[in-house]
Amino acid sequence: MKEIEIHCCAAEKSTMSFPMGALCIKTAINHSGFLPKAKLFEHFWDNDPVLAAKEAARRKPWALGIATYIWNAEWFEAFAKSLRKLSPETILFAGGPQAIAYTKGLPKWLDFAVLGEAEVSTVEVLKELQDGTALKDLKTEGLITESFLSPVNSKLPNLEELQSPFLSGEADFLMGRYDSVLWEMTRGCPFACAFCFESRGKRIVRDYPMKRIEKELDYLIKHGTKNVFVLDPTFNLNPDRAKSILRMLVKKAPYDMHFTFEIRAELLDEEMADLFAQLNCSLQIGLQSSDQDVLKKIGRHFDIELFSNKVMLLVNKGVPFGLDVIIGLPEDTIEKFKRTIDFCVSLKPSNIDCFLLSLLPGTELAERAGELGLVSHDNVERTILRTPSFDEKDIEIALKIKAGMDLFFTKGQSCMWLHSVLGAIGISASDLFISFMDWLSENDKDADEEDIWILQDDFITDLFVSSGKRKLLDAIKSYMELHQGICFVTDTCETAQIDLHYSLEDLSNLDRLSLEEFVATYKKKNCHYDVVMEEDGIRFY
Repeated sequence: MKEIEIHCCAAEKSTMSFPMGALCIKTAINHSGFLPKAKLFEHFWDNDPVLAAKEAARRKPWALGIATYIWNAEWFEAFAKSLRKLSPETILFAGGPQAIAYTKGLPKWLDFAVLGEAEVSTVEVLKELQDGTALKDLKTEGLITESFLSPVNSKLPNLEELQSPFLSGEADFLMGRYDSVLWEMTRGCPFACAFCFESRGKRIVRDYPMKRIEKELDYLIKHGTKNVFVLDPTFNLNPDRAKSILRMLVKKAPYDMHFTFEIRAELLDEEMADLFAQLNCSLQIGLQSSDQDVLKKIGRHFDIELFSNKVMLLVNKGVPFGLDVIIGLPEDTIEKFKRTIDFCVSLKPSNIDCFLLSLLPGTELAERAGELGLVSHDNVERTILRTPSFDEKDIEIALKIKAGMDLFFTKGQSCMWLHSVLGAIGISASDLFISFMDWLSENDKDADEEDIWILQDDFITDLFVSSGKRKLLDAIKSYMELHQGICFVTDTCETAQIDLHYSLEDLSNLDRLSLEEFVATYKKKNCHYDVVMEEDGIRFY
């Protein structure tokens, strides 16, 4: 029998583009023991979907599956429509998060789709078709056909029996093309966030065996993997298990192997923070909003004091972490949104990722959009246009804050010194980001073309002069220069030369003193330092 093809499509090659979902389906098919051989084909947005379909049609596969996500739905629609015309005998099927959209009607260019974790259902359906069962007679769990819609998602695979794409050799051909991979340690999420795909279906969390995880780590190390994004929605959901994995990573992973984890701050403790600090890693924490009422609307509980205290464990250990925020949640307002941004900045994360709410097909918010008054664009992501409490003008202001924050805070790496600016000027972080964007426009500055640190220096100079704080400029610019030098060395491992108006010992007191108190307490002394990355950390000479 002819082969089976599995196709994936990503925007570009990046840490997140490793085709783990498609690879899992390929692995399940190839280790079923009774189906034809499956091959994986990678595409990117700039590839022509019609040309890709012509190439697939020439190979005449028996069946072809597409891994659908909200960002590649249009690409794959063009691909599948063309393939249907060119090779009508090929069985076309789909899986992935976007498959939920087909519950409202399977497109004519698909024969079937599977919902949820698709390894078991895909193999079962293909086996039945191979044995001669007609599509119209299939009733498999998690299946969508023209005549059948399963009331539940696909049967969950037993993770202790599921073949590893890495250890089975199925991923070998990809490892030379990617130095960044996605890695699963658990599946499932117990939380019920109304905006998220994970909130739908069976909220059961299952763990891969620790022996498998350790062998996969050895595999990744052997293949020289430099960046690993751990796919677990909440890596530290089971704190004891998370600590065991972290101890293993600290012991075995080379220091130039970087890990990214998604965690819940509330589940941190000092021991876990210390383990993260020993590992070359960064953490991402989904805050979404700091407003209790807004979070309650999307099924999340929030204790601001607990959250702050837990995050400070990371700050005190020097663990890089970022926070996620959503624009346009139900009952959010521009005032609440600004308070959320100000709260995020106060926690000194290394980055703040801010997104417009997307009404993803199948999520609770998408299904209740009419009831809640949520109006979205017709774009692929179905991003929010307005809500009863967040109109188009407010969305515009929020996006301006996001743009300023992306540049001044995240790209400009200002987390360690921004608090001194805000205190001295008496301005909130959200208003400062708006002011920065206005300043760029008024001074005809191109943030894409000019050095962000030079832009920061010029902006801060103008801000302090116009605010009557000129006498504080040498102090704040020395503080900025110090941290910019550290960031440069950390990013590049090259030596940086910095010129300061105060000694390092004196500047260290700006963590606890206001700029006014600092200038009144310490005398200027011109100092030159070479900032060097050594084996035991950054050193100043």
